[in-house]
Amino acid sequence: MAFAMLCAQLTLCSGATVPRAASLSTRSPTTAATRLQRQGVVARGANTTGGPASGSGDVLALGGGTAWAYDGTDILRSTDSGASWQVVFPTWPQKPTALQVTGAFFLTSKDAWALTDHQWPAPPGVTTVWQTTDGGATWLKGLSMPDVERSDYGSPLQQFIFVDTKHGYALSDDLSLYATSYGGMNWHEVQNAHLPWDSGEVPRSYGLGCSAQDLFSLSVVSAKVLLITGAGCPTSTPEAWRSIDGGHSWASVALPAPRGGWAAAEAWAYPGPSHAFQAEVPAPEPQRGATVLSTRFFSNGAGVMALTTRPGDLVVYTSRDSGATWRLTSSLSTGSLSRPAGFAASSPSDWELSAPSGLYSTTDSGEHWGLQRSGLSLPPMTDISFASGRFGAGLSGAMGDGGFRTTDGGKSWQRLSFPGNGGIGAQEPFSTVDFVTASQGWVAGADGVATTTDGGRDWSAQLKTASPVVELSFADVDHGWALTSDQLFSTSDGGQRWSVLPAIDLGAFAWVQFVSTTFGVAMVCGTAGNRVLATYDAGITWGRLAVPNADEMACEPSDVSPGAAASLCFGTPDVGWALRANTATGGAVMERTGDGGLRWSAVAFLEPTPDDLACQGTAQAWVGFFWMENMGLSGDLAGTADGGRTWSIGKFGRSPFNTPRMRATDGSPIRALGTAKGSSRGIWEPVDAILITGPGDVVEVWDNEGPGCQGDGLVTTQDGGADWTDAPATRTSAVGCPQTGLPFLQTSGLPSVSFAGPENGFALGPALAAKSEAANGPGPPTMALIATTNGGQSWRLLSRFT
Repeated sequence: MAFAMLCAQLTLCSGATVPRAASLSTRSPTTAATRLQRQGVVARGANTTGGPASGSGDVLALGGGTAWAYDGTDILRSTDSGASWQVVFPTWPQKPTALQVTGAFFLTSKDAWALTDHQWPAPPGVTTVWQTTDGGATWLKGLSMPDVERSDYGSPLQQFIFVDTKHGYALSDDLSLYATSYGGMNWHEVQNAHLPWDSGEVPRSYGLGCSAQDLFSLSVVSAKVLLITGAGCPTSTPEAWRSIDGGHSWASVALPAPRGGWAAAEAWAYPGPSHAFQAEVPAPEPQRGATVLSTRFFSNGAGVMALTTRPGDLVVYTSRDSGATWRLTSSLSTGSLSRPAGFAASSPSDWELSAPSGLYSTTDSGEHWGLQRSGLSLPPMTDISFASGRFGAGLSGAMGDGGFRTTDGGKSWQRLSFPGNGGIGAQEPFSTVDFVTASQGWVAGADGVATTTDGGRDWSAQLKTASPVVELSFADVDHGWALTSDQLFSTSDGGQRWSVLPAIDLGAFAWVQFVSTTFGVAMVCGTAGNRVLATYDAGITWGRLAVPNADEMACEPSDVSPGAAASLCFGTPDVGWALRANTATGGAVMERTGDGGLRWSAVAFLEPTPDDLACQGTAQAWVGFFWMENMGLSGDLAGTADGGRTWSIGKFGRSPFNTPRMRATDGSPIRALGTAKGSSRGIWEPVDAILITGPGDVVEVWDNEGPGCQGDGLVTTQDGGADWTDAPATRTSAVGCPQTGLPFLQTSGLPSVSFAGPENGFALGPALAAKSEAANGPGPPTMALIATTNGGQSWRLLSRFT
C-alpha cells in the first residue's frame, strides 16, 4: 500500500505533551456558529471509501497562522494562515532522485517528521524517518527502518504517529508494530499478541476485496496506551482493540450500536461507470457497513471517535477512560449524498465536520450542532484542522486536489495553492451547457454555475461549488437543478438563488432529469442494485419508481445532453421510456409507461443493445446502436413517432450484411430511414448522443467519422429521418480525410451540446489551442462555447472560459 495516505488513518493523541490541549476545555463557551476562537489540532481519519486513498496528505493548522501540509509529494509550511506555502522538505533539488517523500506527521509548530523511501534508480525498499525540531529549517536523518524492506516500489509502512518528540509507533504493510523512543531516529519491533490479524485471516465482518493492511487504524493515548480500530473497508460491526503495555498485549473493546443497530448501515452506491452491459468487467464491491473516520485522544484520558454508517450521517463516540469504554454521544445528518470525511475533534467537546452545505461545528460534545454556511459547498475533506483566530484548513482526498482554507470560522473559503506539484489540479472551468431559449442558458463545471441572458456573449456567476457540477437540468427559464458528486442544488428564479436539496435515504445520484417544474427522475447505481427514483415536489422528496429490471439498465448520464440518461427518458411526467438488457435472448428490450411509471409494457426488441435513448412528448423516441464490424465500430439509429407502435431504422451501417435487428412487440413491420448525406458518405461510427430539438422531428446526432477519418460530427434530420444532413467539414486531416469536428473545438472528446430549437444550438468543449498557446506549451484547460442558428451548418465562437 502506498504510504502517501498514512496520515489520513492516524490520530494525534497528545495528552500533556501538547500544551494547548489543557486550555481548550476551560475557556468561556460561545455559540457553535461563531466560536472557532481557539487553537486546534488535526484529526486524521481513515478514508471512507475503502482503504487509504493515495496522496490525500495531511494538514495541521496552529495558532499564529502557522500551518503544515503534506500534499503527497512535498512537506509544506505556512506562516500566514495558509495564504502562501513554502516547501520545507525535501531540501534537495527538485529533480529525479532515489529518495521519494511518502509520508509526514506534524505535532507542533516546530516538530514534524517525514518519511522517505528509496526509489529508482536505487534498489527499492529502504525506509527512513527524518525529524525536524525547528519548523523545517533543518532535518535529522534517522536509521533505516529494520526488517521492513520489500521487493516492490512504495513505502512498506501503512502509518506512523508520535505521542511527543521522542515516542512514536508505526504499522508496516504486514501489520507488524514498531516503536521508537528516540524521535524516530531508530526503531524496534514490538512483539504482540491477541490482535485480529494473528490468525492471518481478515475478519468475516469486512467486505470482500479488503486486504488485512487496509482494515486497521492506529491511535495513541500515551507512550504505553494504544488503540487500533477497524478502518478502511466498511464493516458490519466496527471493532477496536486496546493495549496498555506499549502494544505487547491487546484486548477487544466494544462499541455500542447506533439507533437501528449496525444492520442499518446498508450498502450504498456512488456515481461511477456502469457495468450493466459489460459483463466482462468486474463490478466494484458495494460500500457495506460502517467506517471509522478518526479517533482522537486528549489529556486525562478523554477520547473522541467518529464513524459514518451511510451517506450524510455521522455518529460520534466519546471515552473518559483512555479508550477502555465508549458511549454514543451524538448523531448528525448533514444532507450530503456521500459519506462524511474530514471530521476534526479540536478538544473533547469541540468538533468540526465539512459538508457540502457548510461547516458543521459543536462546542458541547455534539448535543447541539451549528451550521456555518458559506458561498462555497465544501467537499468531503480527508484532513481538516482548525486553529485560533478562526483559521482552518482542509485537504481533499485525491493527490493534487489540494484543499481549502478559511480565516473567518467557515464563513468564506479560499482554495489552497501549493507550489510545485501540489495544490489544485487544472480542471475545466465549465464542462456542461444547457440553453432553454436562444438567449438564456447556463454553463457549469468546476467553477460552479454561470448564466447568460444575451445568447452567450456575457456571463455572470451564480453558484460556487467545491465539487464540480457534473450535470445541469432546466425545465424552463426559472426552474433548474445542478448535480455534483455529493449534492443536488435547485433554483426557482433562474439561478438568482440556489438552495441545497435535502439528502435522500436511497443513495447518491448518478444522474437526474427534470421533465417539468415539479417532476423529475434520477438513478442510484451500484452492485447492490440500481434504483430509479422519482420526485413530484421539485426534488424535495424522492421515492422509488418501479422500473422493471432496473439492474439491467445502463446507469450513466447521456454523454453530451444535459439532464438525460442513456437508458431512461421521460417525455412528460406520465410518458417514459426505458432500455434494459434482455438477459434471456440478448440485445435489449424497449419499454414504455403512460402512467408515470406505475405500469410498463414492452414495445420493441432490439439487437445489439442500444447505447443511447432520447424522447419527447408522448409519442416520439429514438435509440442509437453501435456494434463491432471489420475490426471497427459501426452505428445506427431507430425511431418511433407514434408511441412505439411503429418503428423506423436507418441504413448507416458499413455494409448491408451486419445491421441492427429490431421488431415491434405487436409484429408491425420496421420501416427504413434515409441514408445520411454529406461528408460522412454513409459511413458512421457509434452514435454518441441524440437530441430531439422538437417539437417536430428534428434529431441531432453526434458521430465519429471513419474509417481513417476521425472526428466528431453533427447530423440532422427535419423530416423524421427520411433525409439527413451532415455538418460541413471544418478541416482536413493529414491524409486528406474531411474532419467534421466543430470549428473552434478540439476533435478529441465530445462536447456538451444543447439545442433550444431546431435551428439554435450551442456546444461547449475543449478549445483549439491558439498559435501563441501552442508555441508556449500547454496551459490551463480552456473551454470554448460556440453557437449555430441554422441547425449546425455553420457556427460562431461565443465565449472562451479558462
